[in-house]
Amino acid sequence: MSPDISDPAPTTSAVPHIGRRLARTEDPDLLTGRAAFTADLRLPELADAAVVAFVRAPLAGGTIRSIDTTEAADADGVLAVVTGYDLPGDAPFAFPLAEQYRQPLFPTETVGFAGQAVAAVVAESASLAADAAELVVLDIAPPTHDVVLEFDDALAQHPIDAVDFTAGTDQPSLEEAEVVVELTQISPRQLPAPIECRTLAAASVHDRLLVWSATQTPHAFRNKLAEWLQRDQNSIRVVAPAVGGGFGGKSSRTVEEYIVPWLALRLGRPVRWDETRSENFATATQGRGERIRMQLGGNADGTITALDAELVKDGGAYPMVGIYLAEAYTSKVANGCYDIDSVRFRSTGVATHRPPTSAYRGAGRSSYITALERMVDTFAHRIGLDPAEVRARNLIRPEQLPYTTPTGAVYDEADYPGDLQRALEHADYQALRAEQAQRITDGATTVLGVGIACYNHMTTGGGGEEASVTMRADGSALVITGTTSQGHGHTIAWAQIAADVLHIPVDQITVVEGDTDLIETGVGAIGSRSLQTAGMAIHRASNALVDQARAVAAELLEASVDDVVHANDGTGFHVVGTPAKAVSWPEVVRGRSALAANTDDPVATNRVAADPVAADPVAGSFDDTAPDQMTCGDFYDTEGRNTFPSGTHVAVVEVDTETGLVTVRRIVTVDDAGTIVNPAIVEGQLHGGIASAVGHVLGEVIVHDQDGNQLTSSFMDYPLPTSDQVPSMEVHVSQVASSFNTLGFKGVGESGTIGATGALQNAVVDAVRHLGVEHIDLPCTPDRVWAAIHR
Repeated sequence: MSPDISDPAPTTSAVPHIGRRLARTEDPDLLTGRAAFTADLRLPELADAAVVAFVRAPLAGGTIRSIDTTEAADADGVLAVVTGYDLPGDAPFAFPLAEQYRQPLFPTETVGFAGQAVAAVVAESASLAADAAELVVLDIAPPTHDVVLEFDDALAQHPIDAVDFTAGTDQPSLEEAEVVVELTQISPRQLPAPIECRTLAAASVHDRLLVWSATQTPHAFRNKLAEWLQRDQNSIRVVAPAVGGGFGGKSSRTVEEYIVPWLALRLGRPVRWDETRSENFATATQGRGERIRMQLGGNADGTITALDAELVKDGGAYPMVGIYLAEAYTSKVANGCYDIDSVRFRSTGVATHRPPTSAYRGAGRSSYITALERMVDTFAHRIGLDPAEVRARNLIRPEQLPYTTPTGAVYDEADYPGDLQRALEHADYQALRAEQAQRITDGATTVLGVGIACYNHMTTGGGGEEASVTMRADGSALVITGTTSQGHGHTIAWAQIAADVLHIPVDQITVVEGDTDLIETGVGAIGSRSLQTAGMAIHRASNALVDQARAVAAELLEASVDDVVHANDGTGFHVVGTPAKAVSWPEVVRGRSALAANTDDPVATNRVAADPVAADPVAGSFDDTAPDQMTCGDFYDTEGRNTFPSGTHVAVVEVDTETGLVTVRRIVTVDDAGTIVNPAIVEGQLHGGIASAVGHVLGEVIVHDQDGNQLTSSFMDYPLPTSDQVPSMEVHVSQVASSFNTLGFKGVGESGTIGATGALQNAVVDAVRHLGVEHIDLPCTPDRVWAAIHR
């Protein structure tokens, strides 16, 4: 609960709706099992679906001598066995920045990483497909060279010149600084680890390819499929049913997701694939995998004057979007929320014999901001000042915003110093420091650590989103967007935005997303962009619909359109000064239909032919006999106006110096999310992001042995944070509206991860700093903490 956010009674009729704590309407279905995930779909189009099992390479970097599918093809129930010889060419999503490492659909020469799919078996059932996959004989020669896993080896053997990138000052003025500190931070690979793994079903029906997928980006997936299959985009329909988490890992950038639809076309029958958890661990895209080296210079009074940062990004065996994040996102916040004139940021992408990296919550920002916050702490201790004081002296001030950074980004409005001060007050920072000192004096073996992180980060990443708003003859409304939800709360949030303009209760608004047949374009839920793009498109489409309704009401009321008022009490439209004589939304919609029969006025005749929810939007085509309705659409493009959410997190941990065990006691945050549509959703996003940060700091790390075999293969050895590790979170929200969109929206989905990771790592190091420890790399596991203490 956030004491900073007003919390009016959760009714459904009063205006405004934006800013109110309304219940997430999709949660009952998600929590009770009524929601239909892709694996749950039992549709006529998927009746008698065959099942795919993938054959995977057992080692990295080896040379393929042969793939014998004879016995597998003859096995009971097997419909087809395909290899790279049947599927020549590159993966459709292969990223152009790394041409020399473009990913094949199935390899025929060299295996890039252990677990890579090299063949697919299609059979009548999952068990038959799995059994037959065991019969495929792979003859793969071990690599004649060392498997490349480490950053230095990758730089020496696999440089990717195309993604070398430098921004900011040519030569930072470090030599002019009175004090220079250096740090190398390793941010290990992590898994997005959604509850639902990758899941697809596909069928060819009446010359159309229908695909149901647990994807964050249905339109982009459809477009890539169409390009690869050389089909018209309109001949492919991609639907994202309920999706059990994404976090960047479901952006449809894996081979298996393209093979399944191709198999459905080739076999002429429906095909399904439900990824196992072990497959997800070994072969799904991973996040992080970065080495960050920094030099930070400043003066003895605490002023930071120069920063030089160098990032090396592990792109995996087939580098793609993961290595682009440094240029697209990290460089934009190279100086964080600090006023540093001299900044240079350099990045290099490298290839290794690991699975490809892509986006993961806070992608391109979380690891870097964490390293920067470690540098600020290191600098503060070097000059003998409190880390909070150094931050306060260097944060960009509100009057400096909008602020153009040395690396070319433009920050929108915020109050960085104010958020820091509020976070310190809420945490009772001085009392924590006093308790920490007392424990040290008493010689306690359980010591206290206090960590601070001030953060900002770029969201949206450019581009727009489309939305349409339809008013029906019964006074209910339909909102359709090109974005998707993986539990984000879009259903209630989009209804709140539309309700404030349409002046109808939110429970009369239906929201539909994730279907390429319903709306022409869509980017999807990536980059914390949905509210700032789809939300704005909904707002503008709703306003356009009201303008059309006022024109119709003017005809019905025999008045000038300039004199027609849209009442905010839900009664409809009336002439100014005469509210008793009003026409409701249903009367306007029906009146428009009547006017259309007697006029060629385009305002009166603009109708849509079908109601998208007249049929099941997951299953089949729509009913062409739709009721009378009015529709307006909008495409909102940010035109490069990316927002920069920000805040301060304070973490309090205890460290057992005898065992190295870290226990998180408190996390206190102040987060600027701009204009808030629904406080409950903002808090939920922050809670989830902070929990992700706890995992990053306390234990999550993907480990490979020297041959490239992944040792972390299940949740038994990949320690997601458990409930006893995540404390109650004291979340406070700062609402500084952005001028970069008219409603002042900013993103919030990744703020918790980006802020809390740095605060937690700083807290762990702070707890044992009096023992001579200056740095502990992530994750701060008990063995690493214990070793640092005793070293």
